[in-house]
Amino acid sequence: MKPSILAIADSDSYLKLATSFLTRLGPAWDRKVYLARTPVMPTAEQIAAAFEGTDLDPDALQVISVSQLEADTVDEDIVFASATGPVVAEIYSRILRTEPVDGRCTALISALPGVAFPATQKGWNYRRAGDAFICHSHAEARDFSFMIEGKEGHQPTIMVSKLPFLRSAGFPPGQTQVVERLVFAPQAKVPAQEHERESILLALEQASRMNPELEVLIKLRAKAGEPQTHLEAFPYDSLFEKLQAEQRIGADSRLRFDTGSMSEALTDGSALVTVSSTAALESLDRGLPTLILSDFGVSAQMINTVFVASGVIGTLDDVIGLSFGEPTKAWLRENYFHRVDHSFAQSLEILAHRARAGKLLTDPEVLAHIRRQPLRHRLRTTLPAPLVRVLVKLRHHYRHSRKNGANSLS
Repeated sequence: MKPSILAIADSDSYLKLATSFLTRLGPAWDRKVYLARTPVMPTAEQIAAAFEGTDLDPDALQVISVSQLEADTVDEDIVFASATGPVVAEIYSRILRTEPVDGRCTALISALPGVAFPATQKGWNYRRAGDAFICHSHAEARDFSFMIEGKEGHQPTIMVSKLPFLRSAGFPPGQTQVVERLVFAPQAKVPAQEHERESILLALEQASRMNPELEVLIKLRAKAGEPQTHLEAFPYDSLFEKLQAEQRIGADSRLRFDTGSMSEALTDGSALVTVSSTAALESLDRGLPTLILSDFGVSAQMINTVFVASGVIGTLDDVIGLSFGEPTKAWLRENYFHRVDHSFAQSLEILAHRARAGKLLTDPEVLAHIRRQPLRHRLRTTLPAPLVRVLVKLRHHYRHSRKNGANSLS
């Protein structure tokens, strides 16, 4: 009998991770995808993009409430919680609380949908109750290992795979420098300031005017107001309209905005620019010129320290001049472009067989950990998106007012 796996996703980027991960496992596994009903559910267009290029049927996608999950409703050997942290924590909690602690039949695994370097304690804590956590590079695995070294209590096994949407077996093909299309891949969280985002659009506009034959595409994950994994304070399509209204970008601008899959955007002759996005890895994977912007800093706050020593860091001036660097082999080997053997797939099969045989044990400390799970994590999985946003704003306002009050007393 085939090993079986159920992937549960909740947002556009996590759904893409789920579908590409199951596709890489292949038909040797029984595979199923659920979409959790949460405030960050993807649109129909985002769902179609996530299934594009996979061997999975989007019509078979089921939408469920996380509250439906428990041991009796899951038949698969492995649950792959491909979701944001609070949803992963709730999935784990519902399975573990309804399974026997000394003969559990459902293995729990998770991963992040892109770059997970540097390791963060917050992201790890959401996923700490699982059996395994999947990293996508040797650098990530080492960083998470260092972070939890010496920590007491249950910790999931760290497994090293490869981002499932990367096609190259090892090093990517060499770059071609003939650039006919310039693709900008936004990151929802960075840069955070409005003027910083405007400077990117203005540089792209200048690149377009200085290179009349160049197509310039801003490849959005979602249009302004549409759901995505992280809230975006200043969507680029809204900023573009603002800059045109202020006559800082002309009405004849050739900048183009599009959603859909990144694979459609990164065609031959393309080059990619981003501040911090997994799309940079997709671009390198295809042998395309790639540039990570350093104008706003290279730091943990900018989520781009992983690209230090990569050879592909540049500036907005480089974008305007279409000047791209070559990735270094030492960086590629440690970061996402290692050669994969069969050990990961074999380890996953062993975990599935152990689950089917009822040989998984739940640490009592894990049960105590999930019972202490904050109520706000559960609310995020059930409340409507507008109400979640209101509660988050109220919480931030409360924290800010307390901080200011404390400062006034000091």
